[in-house]
Amino acid sequence: MKNIILAVAVFLTACAGLGLPTPTTFNERLAAAYGTVTEVRSDATILLSAGKITPADAQNVQNQADNAKAALDLARTMSKGDLPAANTRLTATIAALTALQAYLASRKGK
Repeated sequence: MKNIILAVAVFLTACAGLGLPTPTTFNERLAAAYGTVTEVRSDATILLSAGKITPADAQNVQNQADNAKAALDLARTMSKGDLPAANTRLTATIAALTALQAYLASRKGK
């Protein structure tokens, strides 16, 4: 649970550091997470083209992005009936996306 809270804190700090308003509602956080999926996919493609990650790494990132998108879709559906459970799912998915972003950022410098 501490890791999830830390990941969300990092995500929110990153938004603030870019001058972006911090998403606070479920729908704002969900929209930001969908944007992060797109960013992760794009970064993986760019890093693959630059030779900074292998095709296998790029495929793994794309697969994890697919899983994250599916989890976000599920959280959105869950929010109609069980918002606390949907928030838990969303928080966990944001943590996974934050880890993917950290991995890709570590590869950018190499």
